[in-house]
Amino acid sequence: MAGISDDEKIGGDEAITYVISDIRGCFDKYKEMLSFIEFVPRDVLYVLGDVIDRGPDGIKILQDMMPRPNVFPLLGNHEFTAAVCLPWLMKEVSRQSLDALDEIQIAALGEWVANGGGATIRGLQELSQEEREDILEYLQEMELFAEVQAGGRSFVLLHSSLGNFSPVKKLEEYALEDFLFGRPEPNAVYYPDKTLVFGHTPTRILGGKDKIFRQKTWIDIDCGCAFKGGNLGCLCLDTMEEFYV
Repeated sequence: MAGISDDEKIGGDEAITYVISDIRGCFDKYKEMLSFIEFVPRDVLYVLGDVIDRGPDGIKILQDMMPRPNVFPLLGNHEFTAAVCLPWLMKEVSRQSLDALDEIQIAALGEWVANGGGATIRGLQELSQEEREDILEYLQEMELFAEVQAGGRSFVLLHSSLGNFSPVKKLEEYALEDFLFGRPEPNAVYYPDKTLVFGHTPTRILGGKDKIFRQKTWIDIDCGCAFKGGNLGCLCLDTMEEFYV
């Protein structure tokens, strides 16, 4: 897992680049957002992790994203946990297989369920073995970050704020957890010439009131989609326009 370069993006001269994050199984809000922004094949959408869990339809969202060549998923901590658990969850469950689980696997499964993974596990139960394998492969191929140019600006996209930040450290030098579990300090300052865009921390915690929260060098777009009263937020990187459903 590494990063996505501009050369990998899909889109023509009129392509518009959008970012959303932390959909958390809310398929209806996801589809409503695509309709609201009039998302078409020439546009590009980056999904900054935590597509699954808490809400009931994370698997449906993944299956909608998978065939779309202009939708780029980045790994979130929930996708990471799923990717850890799925290889042995997909095996036939028996007394022998349960006895073979080690403490790390049991802890990972317990953490997943405690953080809303039950909805995703139920969704996986409705799939064929081949469909489950396709989901696992999709999760395993998700990148950790993307560097994007849009609207004359430079952006670094990732799931969480960048942990253990250093302005002289290359993105490839950060550890996995730095991309998945970082929490921004309100006065955090990152790069002077490019903006970090991430989710993971609901903006209501930062005073954003379930709207996109902007600081000078970073933007948090986790608007609490799966929580009561929360929104699914979407940011257009070309115009910096905000959309909510």
